[in-house]
Amino acid sequence: MTKRNMDLSSILIEKLIIHDIPKRKKTEAIDPSYSEKESDIADGMRVTFKDKIVSALGSGKSFKICYDSNQTSPMSLYISELLVNDSNFVAHSKLMANHLIKSQNGINAAGILLVILGKISDQNACIILKLERDKGVQLTRNLYTKSFDLQEVNDLMMTQKTKVFKVVLFIQRKDFGAKFDGILMDYQTNISTKKEISTFFMADFLGCIPYKDPKVSTQSFYNYTRTFIDTIEDEITRAKYAQHLNSYIQKNQNTVCPKEFAEDYLETSEHKDSYKKYLKEKKFSFDNAYVKDTSLIDNKIKKITIAFENDISIVGNKGILDDKVELVKLENGQHKAEIISKIKSIS
Repeated sequence: MTKRNMDLSSILIEKLIIHDIPKRKKTEAIDPSYSEKESDIADGMRVTFKDKIVSALGSGKSFKICYDSNQTSPMSLYISELLVNDSNFVAHSKLMANHLIKSQNGINAAGILLVILGKISDQNACIILKLERDKGVQLTRNLYTKSFDLQEVNDLMMTQKTKVFKVVLFIQRKDFGAKFDGILMDYQTNISTKKEISTFFMADFLGCIPYKDPKVSTQSFYNYTRTFIDTIEDEITRAKYAQHLNSYIQKNQNTVCPKEFAEDYLETSEHKDSYKKYLKEKKFSFDNAYVKDTSLIDNKIKKITIAFENDISIVGNKGILDDKVELVKLENGQHKAEIISKIKSIS
């Protein structure tokens, strides 16, 4: 099958429904406040929701996910059925809300669940958002229609305090010739407290896992980027970029993204374009984020060595030298390294 481009800007919202998810204790039995019908959506609202979705999924920190056959979550069944036939949209969305509240425990915040059906690149898509339940704005339930007022939801999204917790877009693989089922952005994942990316939303609620083994994709990102850096002629620029790469991978975030690295650390448009072209040749996506797991490259990113032809080497045991060492290229083609520090030991 011809691979179809998944253009986020082409997202079209057709149906939307809202359910209120209260906070519950782990042992507490409590139900969501359900909508019994779809919400009416004005054109301005469609633009508001689309902007939120595109901003999240196109942030460079979202990543691809697949259904996990080892998980017991029913979400893959609900979503797959809706992508084929949307006649049970309201009923299936209520089942999703019920499963979400059962997946949560005392540490998960209350929120609003939005389930959206629409198109992306003219193919069916199901989009799920969890938003913060803003205490400053009351979400009112319309007792006549038994649904939530969409204007109130828009107010919630537009307040400065309100957070978008989660956004996930699901597709049918065959429509795009894809090997993954969806794209997820989880703003609540904290790499500093979780060694592995396994949140209740992705694993327990959605029943999904990252598309590629994070250890392998992180290693591939590092190796490809490091090889590209080695093609740059200027030695000082190579040294600077190698340190930038080590520093970037050790940042306190749960993903790595070539595009983000290029924009933040490569200094010229020529280098950025060449890097993008190089990754394309290697069939490694430039735009996508990858869940980070540095297990296979820890020994590389935590040490950097600059070796000189006179058999002198400078070693940085944190993978970077920063402003502790100044490298200067001399007119005769040689390099001068200046270290300003106290001597710690001689061995």
